[in-house]
Amino acid sequence: MPEALIKFIQNKLYFSLFLLVLIYLVGIFSVLFGDADKLMLLTPFNLLFASGLILYNAQGINKRYLLWFALIAIMGFLIELAGIETGIIFGEYAYGHGLGIRLFNVPLMIGINWAVLVFGSAAVFNSLSMSLFGKSTLGASLMVSYDFLLEPVAMRFDFWDWSANSVPFQNYLAWWIVAFVMLIFIHKNVKDLRNKIAIYVIGVQTLFFIILVFSQNLSLF
Repeated sequence: MPEALIKFIQNKLYFSLFLLVLIYLVGIFSVLFGDADKLMLLTPFNLLFASGLILYNAQGINKRYLLWFALIAIMGFLIELAGIETGIIFGEYAYGHGLGIRLFNVPLMIGINWAVLVFGSAAVFNSLSMSLFGKSTLGASLMVSYDFLLEPVAMRFDFWDWSANSVPFQNYLAWWIVAFVMLIFIHKNVKDLRNKIAIYVIGVQTLFFIILVFSQNLSLF
């Protein structure tokens, strides 16, 4: 194997960016050529891929980092379970089959998605000279903006659906509060959140959702 190729593979950021861009370019072209429905069946694997990139590029990764990543994933799953059972947290909604295997009618991958977004958002703002409160506020706001674009995509591809077929404001408020609390815990208990790939993962996924919204003629409101 050529030495240049070996060095490229050994560079975590460059190799990860290559995989990220390659996979999403395939996804974007699949959407543009009318294969969105087939492509979105792979969403659970895409979430696993995103979590792998975040963990692989976490510069301060250790047992404590992994423990909190797992705790956020479990907390996210349990909050979603409470959400669909009561309708009190986010509103009245139910999960479809688009996110893969479900436990108690909640996809297992939804907890992983919470962990990816929380740790990714925390890493994006971690280097700013701000208070823990300020970083968590920005991170929670970023996550709600992400969810705003995700919602029409989720309903179109059977990730979940709302009882009134529209997203209540309560959902975004609850998302912000839950995200803020999780981010407070992470910033307080995980000392090194540096992760150079995080902003690219969130950015590329956001771009992909925007393309889906326009290509599928979805409404954001």
